[in-house]
Parts: sequence; structure tokens; C-alpha cells
Amino acid sequence: MFGMLIEALLLEGGYNSTIVMIGLGLLGAAAGPVGTFMILKGRPLLADAVAHATLPGIAAGFLIALILTGDGRNPVFLLSGATLAGVAAAGVMHLLKDGSRIGEDAATAATLSVSFGIGVVLLSLIQTLPTAGQAGLNAYLLGQAATMTQKEAWILAVVGLCSLIMLLIFFKELALSAFDPIGSAALGLPVRSLDLLTTALMLLLVASGLRAVGLILILALLVTPAAAARYWTDSLPRVALLSALFGGAGAYFGGGISAATSGLPTGALIVVIMSVLFTISVLFAPKRGVIAIAVRRRRLSRNLKYLRALGRIADGVALAELLKIARGRGWADSEGRPTPAGERAAKSWAEEERLRSLYLDDRPEEASRIGGSLLPLKRLLPRDVIADLERRSV
Repeated sequence: MFGMLIEALLLEGGYNSTIVMIGLGLLGAAAGPVGTFMILKGRPLLADAVAHATLPGIAAGFLIALILTGDGRNPVFLLSGATLAGVAAAGVMHLLKDGSRIGEDAATAATLSVSFGIGVVLLSLIQTLPTAGQAGLNAYLLGQAATMTQKEAWILAVVGLCSLIMLLIFFKELALSAFDPIGSAALGLPVRSLDLLTTALMLLLVASGLRAVGLILILALLVTPAAAARYWTDSLPRVALLSALFGGAGAYFGGGISAATSGLPTGALIVVIMSVLFTISVLFAPKRGVIAIAVRRRRLSRNLKYLRALGRIADGVALAELLKIARGRGWADSEGRPTPAGERAAKSWAEEERLRSLYLDDRPEEASRIGGSLLPLKRLLPRDVIADLERRSV
């Protein structure tokens, strides 16, 4: 098993396996940034609804291909059916949202449940046909990259590559329209067309990735990398890049493990890897991670105690419960009397507070940034501003 995994990851498992692995990597790399824009637009569940809505399209494509060509598993018919069903589902959700009194969430839930129910009925019908044992449509539920045909693998790779190229070409316009659609329209950008482009890319990725990832779990490939990347940075280009790396790595390694291990669905493995990446991001991201937040809160609490101790020394008030803190910093002796170092620190703190108060008298709108910060003024204000405050405070 381990040897087969290494072969798959090193693209040494044969021509078909190589195309599948490359296709999975490209699919994941494109799905991450597309999912980022779906989240920015507040429509991450649209991908889930569209994915579930593709099931009747897949079943219908199988039946049509079976009638016309005798081979129901023709990937062109299956992909076309999934794409048309996804487009129809997106259109129905749009009509329900704009043409009725129900909200977008209700429209999404209704479309998802109805279309998936129709798909299950059609799938059950197909299983009763003489070719049911050869249908293999169950792989579209949870994904199975190891059994993909060469044609399916090429479709996956081409769609992933073309989606990445489109994202690179229109990234700036997509970012502007996602953050500020009104301002983008005022600048002359085709906001509606850009919105349709995002939806179209999502539809193509969902339809082409069904065979590899599965319609039940394709949402994780779109949303989880973007959500994990958001913990690491505030920059949209970096979020898009990180989500592409996370998505590509998760899909690539998930496909490799699935190819090396019989019976394990690709979609489930990709979701497990994505979940691990997301958990690592939640815990260890330097700004928004749980550990980083806990460290900052502890540091903030400690700094507040330091400032309270300095305030009491400056005012000549007994340190009381802050005595241990002051002694630990060398600001007080064993009897609670301020040391020379403590008096100097308290004097410096008092002077800093006077300058801060003087600045806020002139700029009250800066209260949240200056008044609520524990950082020294030299890290918050330019040197010339501090020098002017010092001259005025004399």
C-alpha cells in the first residue's frame, strides 16, 4: 500500500493514474479561489445545492447515452447532463429568490431537496435496468478517482486548468465586484457578467469533479480551503493563493491515497485531509488561531495589570493585590515601597498618558485606535506628532 501511494504521488502509477492525479490537483487548486469568491458573495451553499441538483442530470445523461450509444457511462453525456441540471437548479433558485417571498436560504433548501429527490428516484430506476450492474453511478455520490476513465481524467484536468487561467485573467475584476459591486458598476465593470462567471466556474468545477470527489462532498473542496486560508491572512490575493495551495494539496493527496487503497472513496479522503488543514489553521494561525488568541488575551491581561500597578505607584496608592506583579517587575521592594526603577517607570507612564490625552483632545475620532491601545505612542504615531505633543505638554 505504501509503495503504491508513493508511486501515485510521484506520478509513476501509469499514464491514466498520472492524468487523474494532475486533474485532481488542478481541480482543487481552482476550487479554492472560486470558493473564496463564493464566500465573499455570501453564497457558499449555492455550490452544495447545485452539486445535489446534478444527480438527476447525471441519471438523465446516463439514460440518454444508453439509448443513443449503448454506453450509459459516456462521460460527455454525464458531464453535459450534470452541467445542464446545475444551471437549471441555479436558475430556479434565482427565480424563487427574486420572484417570491421566500428568502435565499429557503430557495436553496427547496431546490436542493426536490432535485436530489428526483435524482434518487431516477437512480433507483436505473438500478432496475439490465445494465444496472454496469452503471457505476454510485461513484458519483462519494467519488472514486481510482476508477476514472482516461476521458474523464482529461476532462477533469482541462476544466481545472481552464478555470485557473480564467481566475488569473479576471482576478482583479472579480475581487472588485465581490467587495464593492456598486462601486465596480460605477467604474464601468460588468458586475453581472462577472457574477455569472463566478457561478459558471463553480458549475464547471462541480460537474467535472463529481466523478472524483462526489456530489455529497464537493462542497468541502470549494469552501474548506477558502475558510482555512482566511485564518492566515487578511489579503485577498494571499487568501486566494493559500486556498489554491490547500485545495490542490488536499485533492492531490486524497486522490493518491484513494488510488493506493481499494474501497476508500476519494471524496471522503479529500474531506478528511481538508478537515486536518482547517483544524491546523483554526489552532495555529498566527493572528486568528485559537492558540494565538489565547496568548494575546493572556498577554493583554498581564499588561493591564502592569499598567494598573504603574498607575498606583504614580498616584502613591498602596499596591495591595498588585504587589506581586510590581515586585516581579522590580517596581517595588518586599515591603511594597516603590523602587527607583518603579518610580521612573510610573513617571514615564504618566507622561505617556498625558500625551495620549492631549492627542485625543485634538483628534477624538482616534479614540478607538489610540485610547484603546496598550501599545506605546511611539508605535502608534509619527515622530513629529509625538515631538509636537511633548512641546505642548511642557
